[in-house]
Amino acid sequence: MRIAERMGIPNESDLSKCNVLEAEMRRRLWWSLVLFDSRIGELADYKTTKLAPTWDCRIPLNVNDYDLRLEMKEPPEVLGKSTEALFAVVRGELGDFIRNTMFYLDFTAPVLKPIAKDVQDGSISGASELVALEKLIEDKYLKSCDPENPLHFMTIWTARAFLAKYRLAEYHSKCLNSSMHQTEAQRDTAIYHAFNRLECDTKLMTSPLTQGFIWLVQVEFPFPAYIQILQDLRRRPVIGQAEKAWEIMSDNYEARFITPQHIDNNPFHKIFAKLVFQAWEAREAAFRQQREPLTPPKFVSSLRRLAAQSVQDTNAEHPHDDIGSDADGFLMSTPMDFGSHIYGIEMQSGYAAMDPGVYSRMPGLAALDPDVSVDQLDWSVMNWSSLNGLTGHAEPYPLIPKQGPFDADVEQ
Repeated sequence: MRIAERMGIPNESDLSKCNVLEAEMRRRLWWSLVLFDSRIGELADYKTTKLAPTWDCRIPLNVNDYDLRLEMKEPPEVLGKSTEALFAVVRGELGDFIRNTMFYLDFTAPVLKPIAKDVQDGSISGASELVALEKLIEDKYLKSCDPENPLHFMTIWTARAFLAKYRLAEYHSKCLNSSMHQTEAQRDTAIYHAFNRLECDTKLMTSPLTQGFIWLVQVEFPFPAYIQILQDLRRRPVIGQAEKAWEIMSDNYEARFITPQHIDNNPFHKIFAKLVFQAWEAREAAFRQQREPLTPPKFVSSLRRLAAQSVQDTNAEHPHDDIGSDADGFLMSTPMDFGSHIYGIEMQSGYAAMDPGVYSRMPGLAALDPDVSVDQLDWSVMNWSSLNGLTGHAEPYPLIPKQGPFDADVEQ
């Protein structure tokens, strides 16, 4: 990021000194860097990010690569909507909007709010800042996409996942700035956005059209959406949307964890399992009172099997230790301060980083569970060189794969 800044890439005044092709390549590079920097900040709970309203680099042009030539004196005219640069353009459009929203700056850099652009276009104060963005993205880009085209499919569902993710962040921003008790309708709205986030992720993880881009999808594990749903279900285990919620989570879990080996050795997976068990046990208790039968979802059963196996393995290794013989032992043996072993990832094995995602310090999330709180985890002390220790590999954390197609992210 510092090298890019010294090169003047974020500033249009510097880019204006370059020829058309060079300037456009620099814009693509900057947006690729700044969005990656933003995601790394989320993973490490580091709020300082370059996705801020302090620079004026424009988003990439929505043109094909063959429209850009070295001898050009003027930028090419944008004629079509579905070009080779579509994915990069839509990501840039989303990022450019978000970096100027008040709810995003509330979390990342409140001091920059006075210099942010007005992204609401005069809409009513207090309304969602993202309504205009959703309409813009759908009308300007997604409507003209062919869902059978891999690049277009990736663009459609990545954009919608991005919007759902920040809708949830916006909701928690309003909770932060309001002393009023949340209503049932507000809770329903939050869980709706969480549903959307998981459903988009499941589509991306399971479609054969995204297999060339799966490395990028894996870096965006939707943990905040899981927290939102599970904590809501713990409070309201028999709401009308409960059955749908468990189905959506089960589908996403199966898509994300297609090879469960080594999962039981991941301490972050243990805390995820504890959240699931707490929510499901609340539902079981409610059904027992009503004397109604209840069948656990497949992923709850899977987690229970893993928990039981982990306890058996531990008891076999330490036969004289009083650890327990059921899932409680699996959970109670999990430390709350994970330090440098918060999560692991192995791109090739099919399961992804389990991270707090966007703004893990949000009070709406952190205070939800007195026993196992996201706020108790210190995301900022990550030892990046040891992240693969949980999967038995000594090589560095492969956020960028050593090989594979990069077509979806044309800023390569």
